[in-house]
Amino acid sequence: MLQHPPSSRPPVLGRVVDRQTRCVHYRTELDIVAIRFACCGEYYPCHLCHSEVVGHESAQWPIEARSTRAVLCGVCGAELAIAQYLEAAECPSCASRFNPGCALHAHLYFEVDPSSCAAEDCDADPVVTTVSAASSPTAPSSST
Repeated sequence: MLQHPPSSRPPVLGRVVDRQTRCVHYRTELDIVAIRFACCGEYYPCHLCHSEVVGHESAQWPIEARSTRAVLCGVCGAELAIAQYLEAAECPSCASRFNPGCALHAHLYFEVDPSSCAAEDCDADPVVTTVSAASSPTAPSSST
């Protein structure tokens, strides 16, 4: 497992609020991954951070790229292959739990086999969390 010491982790772009890659959109205790986007090769905490920063459309990682290391654990810095991440409930390196809700919008990052999901699951809009000005940057936010 490729693991970066904290000082040499790949940069995570966007509106990141802590070292564990939480952002202003998704910042619960379990929101600890960043995704390297197929279109630009840069890590972002979420699709909203990516679209706020870049001037291009996002692209999904194709199914045949499942062995590509494109998911960063914000706790330990391990870079996971897409297939590892999609099959895991926690980081295989540090055992930190991942947000199971992320599966609802995995199709925004990774091409999915149409037969592997119900149409309503793959077409659903993700739930976006909001942050009030009085909130702590690492406190869980409420869904809207």
